[in-house]
Amino acid sequence: MFNPFEDLQLRLIRVEALLLELQSITITPALPDKQFGGVELVMQITGLAKSTIYNLVSEGRIPHMKRGKKLYFSRTDLEAWIEDGKQKTLQELETEIERHLSEDTDPSATQKH
Repeated sequence: MFNPFEDLQLRLIRVEALLLELQSITITPALPDKQFGGVELVMQITGLAKSTIYNLVSEGRIPHMKRGKKLYFSRTDLEAWIEDGKQKTLQELETEIERHLSEDTDPSATQKH
């Protein structure tokens, strides 16, 4: 004889398995190439205080755009600005020095008089 509760039990097991599978999938929304925002975007990306951001803007030390009285910032420009501030490791500096020294001792390199 057909037992509807067994059928329901099997269906529940399948639903649970599907839910567990869905939980393991991470979906990241596609971001547009350029994302613009205000001071809040800079605060989110850099962790800087609002006053610090305004000081950097007034000193021309952070990439920004201005339309009227409103400031705009590009996420990609801010990320590049952060990466430009990367301090080189000792190994990177040594490699760079060796490269420059080898260029200076290269006889085929043109010398300035």
